[in-house]
Amino acid sequence: MSAARLAIDDWSRLCAPVDEADARAMLEGWRADGAKLGFGYFRSGAGVMQTGTATLLRVSPQLLTLDTGGSRLVVVLDKARFEFGNLGFLTADFRGLRDVRGLSVFLHNNDWLCLFAGPESCDPSLLARAFGVLSAE
Repeated sequence: MSAARLAIDDWSRLCAPVDEADARAMLEGWRADGAKLGFGYFRSGAGVMQTGTATLLRVSPQLLTLDTGGSRLVVVLDKARFEFGNLGFLTADFRGLRDVRGLSVFLHNNDWLCLFAGPESCDPSLLARAFGVLSAE
């Protein structure tokens, strides 16, 4: 079985739903700390739209605003679902997966935003090979 297939099959085991209040508290903590986050934004049916590093500028009940260095990414949180856990990324040789713990935000329009904190989360080579797994519904 390929690493990609394994990641898709094991998705529900790797991530767990997070209460919205807990997810927002995590986001607000990252914002207050000025944490440098790795992120990936995936569009349903189109794949990876943007990856990189960002800081959170705003966390509100309706919106999440990220400063990505050269631009701002505004995400509408209406009816979003949150999950926290290991997210699979392809290794440099594309033969395996590397798990990074992160927060996934599944948006109402079926787009997906994932955020990672920690030193491994901002590795450009890791972010460039983001493995876009969607929810295991």
